[in-house]
Parts: sequence; structure tokens; C-alpha cells
Amino acid sequence: MSDVIKVNACVYSRIGYERDINRDDFYMNGKFLSEHHLDNMQASMENRGTEFFFAVADHMEFSDDEQRASFSILREVGKYHEKISVHEGDLDFKTRELASRVQETGKYLDSFLDMRNTPDTDPARQMGFAGLLLSDGKAVGSTYGSCHIYFCRGNVFKHMTDGSARSKRLVDLGIISDEEAQNIQEKYKAADEDEKEMLLSDPVELVEGDKFLLISDGVYNALGEEYLEDILSMRSDSTYIAYRIISEAAKRSSEDDMTAMVVRIERISSGTGTVKKPMERPKVSALKKSAPPPSFKYKNRGGIKKYENLIYYGCVVLTAILLILIVVLLIRNIYKRMNEIDDTPPDTSINLSVTPPPGTDDEPDEPAATPEATPEATPEATPEPTQAEIREYTVKPGDTLSSIAREFYGDNWVYVEKLGRYNKIPAPYDNIIVGQVLKIPPKEVLNAQD
Repeated sequence: MSDVIKVNACVYSRIGYERDINRDDFYMNGKFLSEHHLDNMQASMENRGTEFFFAVADHMEFSDDEQRASFSILREVGKYHEKISVHEGDLDFKTRELASRVQETGKYLDSFLDMRNTPDTDPARQMGFAGLLLSDGKAVGSTYGSCHIYFCRGNVFKHMTDGSARSKRLVDLGIISDEEAQNIQEKYKAADEDEKEMLLSDPVELVEGDKFLLISDGVYNALGEEYLEDILSMRSDSTYIAYRIISEAAKRSSEDDMTAMVVRIERISSGTGTVKKPMERPKVSALKKSAPPPSFKYKNRGGIKKYENLIYYGCVVLTAILLILIVVLLIRNIYKRMNEIDDTPPDTSINLSVTPPPGTDDEPDEPAATPEATPEATPEATPEPTQAEIREYTVKPGDTLSSIAREFYGDNWVYVEKLGRYNKIPAPYDNIIVGQVLKIPPKEVLNAQD
């Protein structure tokens, strides 16, 4: 039984700045297609099955009402997809059938353009096609003309059908020079433009997490492979990657139409129901053996990535230490204020402003303050009350002058004021402290005050 594949795919397409209509098309497993040339569009799908087909095309459609001719790569792709879905066949048969249909459509389109004497510099001549077939747990990429398809797995990023990638690999290995590699790339480019042959990749065994990118030449010319690698290597979903690619290409004012389709392999299950776990990332040593060594430019970028985790964890530790210090300082400040409040004696300012009443025993050095020492100077004083009738009361915690007056004279505010005046307590007669001794004379004495 065939493997069951769960894919997540998204495509964004946008008209170029010097185009009247968007001539890019896309095909998403028969569910979405863009034959009507909308200027800006987005489509996404998430599905599970044993076989999928995705494609992006550029200027692969032609119609002439006078000659009653109409060709569209989307219609041909739809027929192809229906055929391989109904008639079972091996992977080799499916890829050969796709190559035949795309190449024949391209030849028909070229012949109609020749009949119209369309110049070689016309955008209609820049036809392109990129296709991705997922079948039997494998992937096959295909390109025709100006479109491109890329494959990303972990740290591996490569163009699936570009033969010029081999020249870059030979340069990295030191077998050929940069000049020789450039000559090889120009030969490949000239051959692609002249012959426009259908290029097919070798089958790739799928694992979970694999990502594929299908783009038109408008995106490729605006960003280049290095920038595409950076974006595709993100650990993000297909929607964000496709949106980011088109956004960056639009910022560079791409003249041509821009289309980017991202296909991500989410899950692979065998026909028996067992799940194929994703392949573990190879170690650095294994990558060096299986992949070509990077160029000097990539080494610099890789050196920065090497210390990204160290920098990240260092920032986290410093942030944690800073937060701990702030919390400790706040706690110390709170304890300090609490201790200051506990150490401060209550009503210290009140104690300093209290004037002791005349005649108290606390001030023996001032005999003139006692009324008995100078009876001749105070003829107005009432002689009736004796010293034994004037009582003393020591202020206890919770006492107020009002509560003391009510205790000795009854509930009358007049005696509160008079008792305060008698004991030389300033208005509003509430400045008393614990331990203070108050004189409690009879009512007659209080009422006799001025």
C-alpha cells in the first residue's frame, strides 16, 4: 500500500509593476487554480492523500479567436492529473507523461508566437513551468523555461532541476575555478533558452518537515537564491514563507509577475498505519561529508549562527539576574520603611509642644509656677477648694481628653474645653500623650475660670 502524505501548501501571486495583467498561473492538486489572471491572489490547502501535484506557470497560455486556437498549461495539467489518478502507473511513467504534455504545450505556444512575429524580447516569450509530483512517498521536481523549484531539508537547500548547481558544487570542492563555473552556467542558461527542454529531478524520498518552493522568474530575479534559502530555512508554516517571499520581492519593485508556492510535508504514514518519523538532523561532521563545503560568504553567516544560541541564552540569564536584583532592592526598601515606622516614637512633636501645668511636681526648680507659693499675687483665686480636692489622672493608652472629661464631669463638651484650658492644653484639646499627668479639679473650679 502507498504511503499517506499530509501536506500544507500555500501560494501567493502578485502582478508585476510593469504588467497590465498577471500572467502567472498556479495549480494546487486540482483544488485551486488561477486561469482567470487575478492581479493579486492567495490560496492555501491542507490535505491528506497518497498523491499530489502542484505547479506554477508563467506565460503558458495563448488564445486566438480568429484561428480558433486556445492552449493553456493549466488545462493540460488538469488532464494529466486526472489521467494519473485514474490509471495507475509507476513513478517513471507519471514523470514521462508530465514532461511530454508540458513540452508539447510549450512548442505549440512558440509556434503561435512565431506566426504573429512576436519578437524574442517580448515577455510572452519568457515562458516557464515548475511542477512538483508527490507519489509513492517520493517527490519529483520538474521545470521548463524560466520557472524554478527548490528543495529544503534541515540545512540542505538545493535547486532540484538546475544543472548549473553541479558547477557550484565543483567550485566548492576545488575541482574547477569560478570562471569555468560561470562558463558552464552560461552554457546551461543558453541551452535552456534555446531548447526549453523539460528538466526532471531524481526522485527524493520524502520525510516529515521537507519543504518545496516553486517560483516564477519574477521572484527569482528580484531575490536570488541566497535570499530564498534564508527565507525557506525558517521554521515557519507555508503561508508565512510564501507571503514573506512575495512581500520581499514586491519591495524590490519587480517588473515581472511574482508567484511563490510553498509545499510542506507535515506527516507521512505507511499503508499499514505506522508513522514514519522524521529523519534526525545529521551532525556537523556528517553534513561536511555528505554536502559540499560552503563558500567563504556562507562561512561568515554560519559563524554568526554558530553563536546565536549562546547569545540568546546569555541574554536570558542577564535578564533574569536583572529582574532578581530589582526584586531584592524593592524588598529591602519595603523592610527599611517598615523599620523606620516601628522605630519612630508616637507623637514626638506633640510631646515637645506640651507645656506642663502649673503646680506639678515634675518641675521643682520653678516654685513660682505653683499657686500656693504666691497667694498674695492672686487675690482672685477661689480659696474654697483645697489641695486634697484636686485629683490627678495619668493618661493611659487609648485615652482622649474627651473620654477623661466624660468620666469625671459627665457628657458635656463644655467640660472638655475647660479641662483642657485648666491643664494648659492648646485647642483643639486633643494633644495628650500616654503617661501625662492631668489635674482634675472640681466643677466649681473649672466653671470659675475666665
